[in-house]
Amino acid sequence: MDIAGAKTAKARRVTRRAFSLIELIAVLAILGLVVAAGIGRFGSGTLENIQAESYVRRLALDLAHARRATISTGDNHYLSLTTAAGKVTSYVLTRRASGGDVVVDEPRATPAGTTVVASHSELEFDFDGSALGGYTLSVAGPARSWSLTTVAATGAQQVVETTP
Repeated sequence: MDIAGAKTAKARRVTRRAFSLIELIAVLAILGLVVAAGIGRFGSGTLENIQAESYVRRLALDLAHARRATISTGDNHYLSLTTAAGKVTSYVLTRRASGGDVVVDEPRATPAGTTVVASHSELEFDFDGSALGGYTLSVAGPARSWSLTTVAATGAQQVVETTP
């Protein structure tokens, strides 16, 4: 093989190993346009609906946690709801102990754009995991709504979307 043939074979073996700066900037510009179009299309109402749905799911998980903690410790646990003008603004998980009530978890605020209405101000569970009442919470975002119900006899929770 001659020297010129060796140089061209070596040149063919060299491959690109990275993107150029111009290619990366072009990709970021395209992604920026797609994000801007998505925000304009979906708007903040969609984000508030997602926040409302995750809030009702978090409420259901915290109720299940209170029920399990009641069964495991023998002390009643409950969610204490803070309300203003008939709407829930926050809640906190609390344990009812002989020396007084003890806050178990940090308070959780209701997100902006979410409306929560509850049938009771305390959602409490007994030592065997049953709820002390049949609880209902209605959670509404800008365009969607959910109902969280707790069965008194079993303490089981169910979340159902109630958007018409």
